Amino acid sequence: MKHYDLIVLGTGGVGSAALYHAARRGLRCLGLDRFPPAHDRGSSHGESRLIRLSYFEHADYVPLLQRSYALWGQLEPTLLHRSGVAYFGPADSEIIEGVLTSARQHQLAVEVLPGNAMPQFTPPDGFTALYEADAGWLPVERCVLAHLEQAAAAGAEHRWGESVVDWQATDSSVSVTTNLGRYGADALVVAGGAWSSRLLHTLALPLTVQRKHMHWFPCDDPRYQSGFFFDLPHGQFYGFPAMDGRLKVAEHSGGEVVSDPLAASTAPDSVDSQRIEAFVRQHLPGVGGERLGHQTCFYTRTPDDHFIVDRYPGSNNVAFAAGLSGHGFKFSPALGEALVDLATGRSLAVDCAFLGLSRFKPQA
Repeated sequence: MKHYDLIVLGTGGVGSAALYHAARRGLRCLGLDRFPPAHDRGSSHGESRLIRLSYFEHADYVPLLQRSYALWGQLEPTLLHRSGVAYFGPADSEIIEGVLTSARQHQLAVEVLPGNAMPQFTPPDGFTALYEADAGWLPVERCVLAHLEQAAAAGAEHRWGESVVDWQATDSSVSVTTNLGRYGADALVVAGGAWSSRLLHTLALPLTVQRKHMHWFPCDDPRYQSGFFFDLPHGQFYGFPAMDGRLKVAEHSGGEVVSDPLAASTAPDSVDSQRIEAFVRQHLPGVGGERLGHQTCFYTRTPDDHFIVDRYPGSNNVAFAAGLSGHGFKFSPALGEALVDLATGRSLAVDCAFLGLSRFKPQA
């Protein structure tokens, strides 16, 4: 049985970053995945992901985001595109109140826009409009590949096409069994995405997997140069700058619960498609025509929609991230770094105790 300093289970967004950080530190490390690099069966694909500092989900995420911005730049300076993001919603909505709270608490640059500042968007009357110039987007597949390629250049091994059957840990070692072999290591990182409940089954994590949809529409309107987020009474919708005559749009709210990610359909859903098409017609006047493309991905959600990032209970050499709840990819480099720190006993660059497992477990 070959032995490593650290093994990473799952090499999507967070797992690829963990493998990169481990390899950069000179650790002998192995990444294992059922699927090939930058595959389209998880949560780290679909051409693009938004990244933003004025985090409406909770202001405590901002230091992790600031660390992520720095690490994306260190990985490859061209990955993070600062195209800006516009937010639209009622003054008392989750998004508007959350953005302004994060901006005030962390002294972030967020601008309140007059009603006619961005005429390419048509929000409902009375909506507040905000703009964050430091926000932007990430080319998601390129980001995963960059982490994996630079991990390999630093000496990491990456095996895909192997399914994890089981893993076990002691105070000083771990063993991982796949359908093709068995591996040992001093430490383990688990970044299983939609398969986290299976890889961490003894924890009985409160996770729900939802199938989500991404859509592309024709757009030649040069005004669509920023990302956007709408907090509407019937749902939250977001999109990206138009590129190559196409604009990507999706709904953040809702989603169909699936019991088996492997068996989940990748076909469009009629109700989702109708909601997206109605949103485009009503609020994006420069976008139209027949849909040009569609993909599915997964949200693995916790009850409070915040991540779980922690050591495995009773273990000092196993760390995991789960339940990123549809907003985790932008944090990949900071979370990957934190997981390696947790698994190897190092101090964390950024405190993420607020994401600990204990909030779902009764205190002794």
